[in-house]
Amino acid sequence: MPFSFGATSTARLHTCHPLLVTLFRRALAHPSMPHDLTVVYGHRSSAEQAALYAKGRTTPGKIVTNAAPGKSKHNTKPSQAIDVVPFIDGKASPEDWGPIRACAPVIYATWAEMQADGTVPNGVTLHWGGDWNGPPDGAHWEIRGV
Repeated sequence: MPFSFGATSTARLHTCHPLLVTLFRRALAHPSMPHDLTVVYGHRSSAEQAALYAKGRTTPGKIVTNAAPGKSKHNTKPSQAIDVVPFIDGKASPEDWGPIRACAPVIYATWAEMQADGTVPNGVTLHWGGDWNGPPDGAHWEIRGV
C-alpha cells in the first residue's frame, strides 16, 4: 500500500534539495515500502544545529549530532540532508532499527531508479547514516556532490 506524507512532513521535506524531495516522494509511494515515514528534519538553522550539538555536551541529554553549527548538510539551503523515520501506529519510531533497516533498501532502490532515468546527475551520491563507520544515524540521509 503506497503511503504519502502529511502536512508537517511535506513542509519539512520542501526545505530539502529537489533530489531529496523527489527521492522520498517516490520511495514513500513505492509499493515495496514496508512502513509509512515521517520527516523529522530537513533544513536546520544554525541556532537549531547549535542546540542539538549542545545536547550531551553542555546541556542535558545524550549526544545526537557530531556536527557543529555550519558543519551539517542540514544547514545548507536547500538542505542536502534529511532525517526520516518510520511512522508506525501513529508515532515516530526513531529508535527501532528493524523498521528503519526495512525501509533502507527501498530508498536505495528508488535512488538507483532515479540514476537510471537520468534524474540524478553524474557524480551525485546518496549516503545513509545507518551505514556510517562511526555511531550510526538511521534517520539520516544525505546527498553529496551537488
